[in-house]
Amino acid sequence: MYRVNIDKLVNVDSDKKKDFEHIAEDITGNLNLHKSVAVIGGRVDTFRIAYGIMEKGNKVLFIDGDIKRDVFLGKYKLGKNAKGVIDYLKNPNKNHEIICVTNHKGLDIIFTGINDDEIVTRDEREVFKNLLEKYSNDYDYIVVDTDEDGLLAQYCDKTMIIKDEEAYSVEDMNEEVNRLEADGCSILGVVIRE
Repeated sequence: MYRVNIDKLVNVDSDKKKDFEHIAEDITGNLNLHKSVAVIGGRVDTFRIAYGIMEKGNKVLFIDGDIKRDVFLGKYKLGKNAKGVIDYLKNPNKNHEIICVTNHKGLDIIFTGINDDEIVTRDEREVFKNLLEKYSNDYDYIVVDTDEDGLLAQYCDKTMIIKDEEAYSVEDMNEEVNRLEADGCSILGVVIRE
């Protein structure tokens, strides 16, 4: 197991901190008996939401499931050469050490991992259900940051969408929600980011 300091990721001004705490409260209040929530379009804000859930006394696993791009490695230089989601999807029978412990006791991370061929098949994505099941007993909540297409969202109990205000339109959002629901996602809500 390896460790990472996440303080620079969660360091935001007090207004934003309150926003993330409010979103975290809404999520935990609406998940009921469910454990996993996918966040589409959140990027690092998804991590801050996971941190907000952890601050409420919960043990949280954050999964960087954006298999199209690695925000944490690219922007924050976290998880370089770390085994992660993709390694598990491509070889689920291998005992990968993919959990990364943070400097905050109730929050662990699984990074994206290494995807040399940049392809993840539908069958490999199906394996994601096993990953969620494998860790669901160890954590109160699992928060998954997923790509804009929501490739892994359908395997989570609920899905939340974060959309930038300038990119938001009611018509486009309704279309996206309908597409995600057709793919098997249970939409929890939409957050408009200013």
